[in-house]
Amino acid sequence: MGLFINGSGAAALKAYKYSGSDLSLTYKYILSPFAQFCVDNATPKYIAPNTITATGLVLMFIAYTVMYYYSPNLTGSVQCDDTTHDNCVETGAIPRWVYLLNGVCMLAYQTLDNMDGKQARRTGSSSPLGMLFDHGCDAINSPLGSLNWCVAMGIGAATPFVCFWTLVASAIPFYISTWEEYYTGSLVLPYINGPSEGLILGASLSFVSFFHGPHFWHGRDFYVAFLGPGALLHNPGTDYFCRAVAYVFDPTYAEAEFRGCCNYELLLCLAAFCALQEFFLKTVNIVHKFGLRPLLNLLPFLTLLSCSLACGSFYPLAVRSSMRSCMLLFGVLFVDAVTALMLAHMTAATPAKARVVLLPLLALAAAGAAGALEDGDGDGWQKHAVTGYLAAAVTFVAFKFTVVVTEITECLGIYCFDISTKRVDRVEYVEGRVTRSSNGKKRA
Repeated sequence: MGLFINGSGAAALKAYKYSGSDLSLTYKYILSPFAQFCVDNATPKYIAPNTITATGLVLMFIAYTVMYYYSPNLTGSVQCDDTTHDNCVETGAIPRWVYLLNGVCMLAYQTLDNMDGKQARRTGSSSPLGMLFDHGCDAINSPLGSLNWCVAMGIGAATPFVCFWTLVASAIPFYISTWEEYYTGSLVLPYINGPSEGLILGASLSFVSFFHGPHFWHGRDFYVAFLGPGALLHNPGTDYFCRAVAYVFDPTYAEAEFRGCCNYELLLCLAAFCALQEFFLKTVNIVHKFGLRPLLNLLPFLTLLSCSLACGSFYPLAVRSSMRSCMLLFGVLFVDAVTALMLAHMTAATPAKARVVLLPLLALAAAGAAGALEDGDGDGWQKHAVTGYLAAAVTFVAFKFTVVVTEITECLGIYCFDISTKRVDRVEYVEGRVTRSSNGKKRA
């Protein structure tokens, strides 16, 4: 039997048929027709759909690498008054063309992500591997895009909770949609969703930073125009709401000095509303149809969220000094959890309620709660622990991806990046034994 796919899983994989829909009007009338035009007029038939998907992810890696070069620890683009969070100015440490590059790469990724499925249907090469590869790349892009958004908005080590929520705002709807798909058999994206409106918003955010500078997001233009005193929507309720938002997101918040919410705070509130309403609506729908038992499969994600918040509370100095590494670690652990759920869905397997890669995070949170480990910044054990954990998690997830893709291609008798060459060898998992076939002949 395979390391990740057994005999029954291989049988389910061969019978698997993807079902899904995107209710977004933006996708229906703009993104989908444009992607279809690109496939019909600019994509040769010999190009594998997975090659299109991978190309989009490579573009996002390029944008991420450039932003990492200029802001390795999510600092340097904006400087504000430390006591009032006012008078924010652009430092010039990050050239503005970097934001333009990120916006362009994000839109290119979105287009290529929409093109791969259309190319698969056009060439008759649709397969479960394509679905897993596509959604797996989407999962990887989620934390990469969030980190780039943090740089574009000039937020980082000074506001760790804001950075964390930027990650979580994209991770919640992604995981909950995958969880819903596991039970209903269909992936349904709502009228406003991350792959469509979310990526457009992220690209637009980068373009605004290109034209106006990242310090724009630390201003109060949105508050003054819509929610501040004298604005159309201003009332005691919105005033209380804005003060609550500033209290949550602004570490320098002072009631007596409140002058309104920053632009990025209101933007994150919009993201929070979209993410949480999707989480609650889909959770209620699944519980109504299948009872409470499916909630157990939310445990890996909820463990990741709660332990990450706990570690941020117990080790604030360590998190601030290794901000990017901590966010990357969260992203890698998220990718492991959500792709495991995807694979379980495709192979009709029962998802594991606990993930081995989460154990160190759980141990760190428990040790912090017990006061067994001290906080610290600089080059202490905390930094080395985060770096080592991140390296181990990346190694494991990369290994898992490689093995899973290999097992699926062998099981289905296809190649990952080649749809022109017919594969003559095939691996079948029968009653725990590996059976290989070549040119129609089977051999054990």
